[in-house]
Formats: sequence, structure tokens, C-alpha cells
Amino acid sequence: MANQLDSLKGWTPTAPGKLAASSSCPTVSVSSGKGGVGKSHIALSVGLALADLGKRVLLVDGDMGLANLHILCGLYPEHDIQEILAGTCRPEDALLPLGPGIDLLPSASGVADLSSLPPERIRDLATSLSRLQSGYDVMLVDTGAGIGDTTMNLVLASDRLLLVTTPEPTAQADAYAFLKVMRSHRRDLPARLCANLCASEDEAVQALTRLSRVSERFLGWEPAWAGWVPRQPGLERFTLERRPAFRASPDGAFARAVRLIARETVRDLAGGEGSFFSRLGGADF
Repeated sequence: MANQLDSLKGWTPTAPGKLAASSSCPTVSVSSGKGGVGKSHIALSVGLALADLGKRVLLVDGDMGLANLHILCGLYPEHDIQEILAGTCRPEDALLPLGPGIDLLPSASGVADLSSLPPERIRDLATSLSRLQSGYDVMLVDTGAGIGDTTMNLVLASDRLLLVTTPEPTAQADAYAFLKVMRSHRRDLPARLCANLCASEDEAVQALTRLSRVSERFLGWEPAWAGWVPRQPGLERFTLERRPAFRASPDGAFARAVRLIARETVRDLAGGEGSFFSRLGGADF
């Protein structure tokens, strides 16, 4: 992997390659095998980066019952997915603008029933949300961590997976477990790996290489790499201040790395047959 930070020094916001032609808005699920790897920060930042490049982005908080994207943005939603499911709110009324070109569909926090929705409730939710995608170029779904039923249903209905891990051995093991479960249900789902919180490029390459080789050996398949994100000192304060790090430190190593990952994440991305919500509603994975 070329030195990512060196390649970012002269970066200017130019549009990425066009998304592949499709009748539906393509969807990327941003997931992780383990919690605490910075998945939600990556999902939010990739969405903001794509919006900066002129894409119309719908960011969905798919961490049902433990929503936190609105917290990272310092926002307090009036409505959320729980109310949409209950039929007391229209999906479009729940959207939170995060800036030009990007909207957030918030989920609920502290609602245990949402963390493991039964199939019939997933179908109800998909039906309610089905018309949302039409106004966007790409949709990002920040799923819950791990391999729970709701998370895997969201992932398996997507057009691409961005799997976030770190060099930590437990994060690597859980990332492989995630890929193993995903492949057992849907072998055609493209995946990209993102190594977060890396001390150096060498550490990132070692982590991504290790996970790729294990996947190739035991799954007969090697996922592609989206890139890596360095550990940038001081980012924690932006979380405490409820400000997106990507906006608070736009010239920092974190933001510069995310811009490259955003471009790679949507490279040649195409929507599958039907929309994400139609596939989710008819899921029988």
C-alpha cells in the first residue's frame, strides 16, 4: 500500500468516479465484528466526505436500540425509527440534515426491542422506509457491532460492506468471524476492509494482510482493502464536545485518510436488483 498520508498532502476535493449506472440508490453497510473500533465515526465521516464531493447521501443509524450518530453530531432528534415503526411519524419527517447533501435517519437509544427485531417487524420497517432512497445517490447504513440478526439482515440487504477493524487481536478475530457469517449467507456481497486506529502504515498493512490471508485460507476469498486511518491524538475531545471529528479537524490525518476511504468505498458501486429496503423487506437469508 502506498504511503497513504503522503498521498493525501496535496488532496483537493474533486469528484470521485461516477457510481455505476443503476435504477436504485446503492447501499453500503458500515459494520464491525467488535464494538469500540470507531465504526460510527468512520460511517459518519465517510458520509460527510461523500457529501463534500457532491453526492447526495442518506446516512441511516442502523444500530437499533443503541443509536449514537446523532450524539456524535450534537443533535437531538424529535423523531426516530421507533416512531416510524409505531406509525406515529412519517420517515421523511424524521430526517436530520447534517449539512449540504447529507441527511441522517436516526434510530432510538435504550430501546431493547429494537436490537433484535423479528422478521415481520423488519419487513414493516422496510415497507415504511422504502420511498426514502429515491432522492439520494448513495446510502450508508451504520449497523450495530457483531453478528446479531438485525445487523446481519441489514448487511445482507446491502450492495457493499465496509468492515471496520483495528490491529488489536480481538478486533481482528471478531472481524474474521463477521466475514465468515456473512459469507455463509451471501457469497456475492462485495466487501472492503478498513483498518482504524493504526499507529503507522506498517501496522495497518500487517493488520489488513493478516485478515485477508486468514479469509483466503479458510473462506477461499480475499476481501478488498478500502484503506487505513491513523490514530490522531486529541480526537477524543471532539466526541466529548459532540462535534464530528471530520469537521472539527478537516486538515488532520484522520480527515485526510477518510477522504481516500470514502472514494474507495464507492468506487464502481452499483445498486442491486431493487432497493435496499425492498431486499430487506423480502429477506430470507
